[in-house]
Amino acid sequence: MNIETLIVGAAPVDGAERFYREIVTCAQRVIACDAAAEWCLSLGRRPDAVVGDFDSAVPGATSRLEAAGIPVIVYPEDKDASDLDLAVGYARSTGATMVCFTAAFSSRLDHTLAALGSLERAFDLMPWVAEPGFTAWLLTDQGRRSVTVSAPAGTTVSLLAFRPTHGVTLTGMKYPLRGASLGVLSSLGISNVMVDERASVSITNGTLLVIVSRDA
Repeated sequence: MNIETLIVGAAPVDGAERFYREIVTCAQRVIACDAAAEWCLSLGRRPDAVVGDFDSAVPGATSRLEAAGIPVIVYPEDKDASDLDLAVGYARSTGATMVCFTAAFSSRLDHTLAALGSLERAFDLMPWVAEPGFTAWLLTDQGRRSVTVSAPAGTTVSLLAFRPTHGVTLTGMKYPLRGASLGVLSSLGISNVMVDERASVSITNGTLLVIVSRDA
C-alpha cells in the first residue's frame, strides 16, 4: 500500500491485528486519534502525532507519549469536533495532500455515520479508507473524480451518493453505467460485481463513496 498520511481511529476490528500492523508500518506518516496512539505503539509503529481529548485512552497516556517524544495535541472533552475531524485538520495544516482512514468505523451506527462525515469533509485531501473488510474512496467534483479498482473478478463493489451525483460511469462491472445519476443513498449502486480484474468509476459532479468489499 502507498499511504502518505494515515489517520488511525480508536475503533479497530477485533482479531485484525495483522492487517492493522501491516498498514500502520507501511504508512509514510501516522496521525493517531486518542487511544489509537498506544495501540499503534503495540503494533510496532510510533505515531508521528496524536490528537484528541483522550477520553478513551488509558490514564497517563499523554504523559507516556510525551515522554517518548511524540507530539501530543490535547483538546477538551467538551468540543464541537470529533477526534477524526481534529486529525483531518491537523493533517491539512501540516501539508498533507492525501489521507487514508483506518480503524475508524465501529459497530455504533452514529459513530460510523460521523466518521463518514469526516471522510466527506476531507474531500480536498483525496480521502480513502482501508479496513479489514473493505476499501473505499470518496469521489467528488471538488477533488478526486475517478478511481480504478484492482480486485479479483466476482468482488462486490457498491456506490453510495452523499449528495446528488451525476455523470456516474462504471466499466468492468456486471451492471455498467454511463452518465447515470444517483440520488442520496440510492440503492441503485449497491452490490455490483466486478467481471474483470480492473474496473473504473468516475463522476461528473456530486459526492460518491466507492466501496470494495474484501469479505463478500
